[in-house]
Amino acid sequence: MLLHDRVRLGRRPPPVPAGVASVVILAVLALGGCGGDADTTAGDRGAATTVADGGEGAPADAAGCRPEVREAIDPASSQHVLGDDDTGIEYLSDPPTSGPHLGGPLLSGVLDEPLSRPRQIGQLEGGAILIQHRDLEAAVLVELEAVAGPDVAVVPNPDLPSPVVTTAWLVKQSCDTVDVEALGAFVAAHRGQGPGSDG
Repeated sequence: MLLHDRVRLGRRPPPVPAGVASVVILAVLALGGCGGDADTTAGDRGAATTVADGGEGAPADAAGCRPEVREAIDPASSQHVLGDDDTGIEYLSDPPTSGPHLGGPLLSGVLDEPLSRPRQIGQLEGGAILIQHRDLEAAVLVELEAVAGPDVAVVPNPDLPSPVVTTAWLVKQSCDTVDVEALGAFVAAHRGQGPGSDG
């Protein structure tokens, strides 16, 4: 028995008036700041890939640091929260690189208190870099704090899986020691890359 389907050719839709097209384009651009990265698809929830050798960012064989990991965008990245309380909010990873977030000015320099996850994501969306740390000796901490600068905040976080974790929008690198060269390369490659960034 031979089966086949007919191909139906639909009628071509009428052209969109120029004024309507302009409004649609402006609406898409206005929402783009919180809608995620145009070059990244959601993929499987929680999927992450290692940035290959020769790619941008810190080298994969940096002393004390593991290769950068590019994480999938959290489908909830367009959601804004009203405060620092992240109770009941699920993130794809911790520390996260996208997800529900809190707006506000970009932080720079050395901070004394941990940032909530919604505030972390707000920073990353704006193009800032977070270098979070735990359990570092005073002399090593001073070395790490020297990396702080414009849109780069060094922040304590007692819940980190590694002594140092650097995050940018959708990208993360974990280090067992302070590797200033690797951290500097990460900052140079990823600062200003958030969807809400000016640069």
